[in-house]
Amino acid sequence: MKTKLTVACTLTFLALSGQVFAQSAPSAVMGVDATLQNGEVSVSWTAVSSDPIEYYRVYYSAESILDNDGLYDDFEVTDGDETTLTFLPPLGSGDLYIAVIAVAQNGLESEFFTDEARLELDAEPLPPTGVFKDYDEDKAPTGQKPPSLPPVTGSATARLLKGSVATPEKMVIEFSASMTVDSARAPEGLQIEGPGGTVLQIKNITIEAKTITITTEVQERGTVYNVQFSEPFEGRAGRKLDADDRSVLLTGHADGKNPVPTAPPQRVSDPMAPPDLENVTIVPELQPNGAYLVTLQWTVDNTPGDLYGIVVYQTRDGQTFGPPSLLPIDIGGVQLADVTPGFFGMYLQTINSYGYVSPGIFQYANLPIYIPGYGFYGDLTFGSMNADGEVQFNEVDPKGVPLGDEVEVEPENITTLEVITEDTPMETLEGVDHSAAFDESTLRMNWKLVTLITSAVAVLIILIVGGIALTAKKNSSTEA
Repeated sequence: MKTKLTVACTLTFLALSGQVFAQSAPSAVMGVDATLQNGEVSVSWTAVSSDPIEYYRVYYSAESILDNDGLYDDFEVTDGDETTLTFLPPLGSGDLYIAVIAVAQNGLESEFFTDEARLELDAEPLPPTGVFKDYDEDKAPTGQKPPSLPPVTGSATARLLKGSVATPEKMVIEFSASMTVDSARAPEGLQIEGPGGTVLQIKNITIEAKTITITTEVQERGTVYNVQFSEPFEGRAGRKLDADDRSVLLTGHADGKNPVPTAPPQRVSDPMAPPDLENVTIVPELQPNGAYLVTLQWTVDNTPGDLYGIVVYQTRDGQTFGPPSLLPIDIGGVQLADVTPGFFGMYLQTINSYGYVSPGIFQYANLPIYIPGYGFYGDLTFGSMNADGEVQFNEVDPKGVPLGDEVEVEPENITTLEVITEDTPMETLEGVDHSAAFDESTLRMNWKLVTLITSAVAVLIILIVGGIALTAKKNSSTEA
């Protein structure tokens, strides 16, 4: 059946700063030449240099394409902008006319055919694999054998090149070779899989040379589908599907239906092992008095409703902890004011209605000292440790310490706690890994050094003031 090629020059108008620009189609393809080699048609042509070319389409027909207003029998597509293509000729002997169209990267095509090659086919090629699938050797005439296929040359496999979504119910897939499939077995060789193992139903499959058009049920917009081909799909003349290039990911059409909302997975309740808090964050904010306002936030999964509360312990050395604070399970965080500089940590557990506690999360920060007129002494560091002993520890530039209103913390269902002091009774907790804890001796040494620096600054200020006063006195004596 003849198909008429209609190639129109599409103008795309872009309005930008009051100006309008039009895109032009690529130049016509010239220098088309064709030869017959080892039973295959080998075509070459002159590269189009007027535009960046995405690929070429090679059209062929038993009659002249130029003399028949663009009528053709079939076409092949190149993998890219290469200027040669080899393909199997159609069944039947006689002449074969070949013309080429260029497709630019902007999607525009050459306006018309201007050159074609004429090739004389000496003999009828053998039909592709699949024609003799019903051959019964016992019923064949004596001495007759099933016909053999010509050897496959060039590309040994049929590769999936690209895919696109044309409409909410249509996907278009292009291969490197003309495709074929036993219609009765086609459903077992194609699957379109969505998230979570869902399947997009296929209604119809149409094969036109290297292009396979798939009609599906209405796609979900924005949903990513994995289009997967397998045997019995194959290329003509027995070209097997490529082992790797046989699938493509496509996103559901923008005009498709709304995605079906999926409920988050429900946590299974384990009376003896409640889950820990999740997404725990700690944010220190420097107060005008040099201490810190520390905000700790978290999320908790209580979908089964088996959790009762949250147990919070405070520590200033990472070794001993103050008495526990029990918070309602629906609390999303705590704030502690007037936290003095140095190591500060919190150990958090959940407790369920059966009285069992979770392994616990240890969240801590090393808060640097701020000296007015001098700046920060020490580095601001954060850390966390879970029950498996996995430590995360990151150093932060001291200049990055939040000052006053520079940090915007959006508390959500947060309660306040009194910070522990030197008078708070402390005790050790079994099962808490202290390997990342701060060395208290270093903290004491730092305080001594800070005192020394402060004294030196004070002495320097006294000397400067004394020098200024002495200079002023000398000047007064001279004037007198």
